Amino acid sequence: MRVTVLMGGDSPEREISLATGKAVADGLARCGHQVRLREIENVAAVMAMTDLAEDEVIFPALHGGDGEDGHLQAVLDLKGATYAMSGPRASAVAMDKAATKRVMVGAGIRTPDWLLVAWGRAAGGPVAVDGATSSPGTPLTLEHVRDRALAELGLPLVVKLNGAGSSVGVEIVHQPDEFEAAFERVAGSAAGNQVGILLEKFIPGRELTAAILMGRRLPLLEIRPNEGFYDYDNKYTSGASEYLVPAPVNSPQYEDMCADAQRLYDLLGCRGVARVDFRFDDQKAWCLEINTIPGMTELSLVPKAAAAVGITFEHLVDDLCRDALLRAGGGPKERS
Repeated sequence: MRVTVLMGGDSPEREISLATGKAVADGLARCGHQVRLREIENVAAVMAMTDLAEDEVIFPALHGGDGEDGHLQAVLDLKGATYAMSGPRASAVAMDKAATKRVMVGAGIRTPDWLLVAWGRAAGGPVAVDGATSSPGTPLTLEHVRDRALAELGLPLVVKLNGAGSSVGVEIVHQPDEFEAAFERVAGSAAGNQVGILLEKFIPGRELTAAILMGRRLPLLEIRPNEGFYDYDNKYTSGASEYLVPAPVNSPQYEDMCADAQRLYDLLGCRGVARVDFRFDDQKAWCLEINTIPGMTELSLVPKAAAAVGITFEHLVDDLCRDALLRAGGGPKERS
């Protein structure tokens, strides 16, 4: 099989994308495939590629930004390329955490309460909170946003970018006087003139994730950081976290989380693989988000869950490519 792995991009998650891309390419090469590893500066560069038709499958390994929010997938559709994992619509909704949470609420999937704040870089402050926009006479202020968040969400609360992954731009606020500085740090970590900031009620408890692979459930996995919460450093530092798979969670909560993950995967129309993240307080599980291009490195969660049921890393990425071919009508091919 001829496969091109796309990696890089211009999001804050570029370095993680490069690690994922190289790992995927190595895994596919071990399966005997002809692999081209292509590092791109941005998604616009894909439009200029005239040789994608030479490949049987494109494997997108871009995290965050235009590489994961549906833009890349739409470009690949326009070029008639066959590619692994989710399409534009599922990617766009999944990357928008607030939109995903609205789907969860409509489907009866428990998710923490939240507020969505639009931060205007030119305005130097918030311009809207869940649709209530500022006006020349009564501009919104961070104090207004803080007071509403404290009243509706309480403390502690999570401040994070609405359209990012890899725990880029995440702060936990424990005291009222921490709010403004935390908010400004998160807003400053994003590019663009208007940034979506999600304020979310903090759920104490355990961190779990459920992966859905081609419509089938993989074992539930628990993450236990040695310190703090599962932030960027704990995700990508070897030995900083402990992983338990299958997670030591009793029935029926175990089955409920897996079922909610599969339902969200189906509702969004995901393809290939997706990872759904939860917080669990030992009584109730709270669904946080879904990731349509989850990390694929030696520290990543989906490969760990797949390995627990005997799926090696190389066969995981191989299966994702074969799934893309099958959906495109190319039919499965025998493994080398």
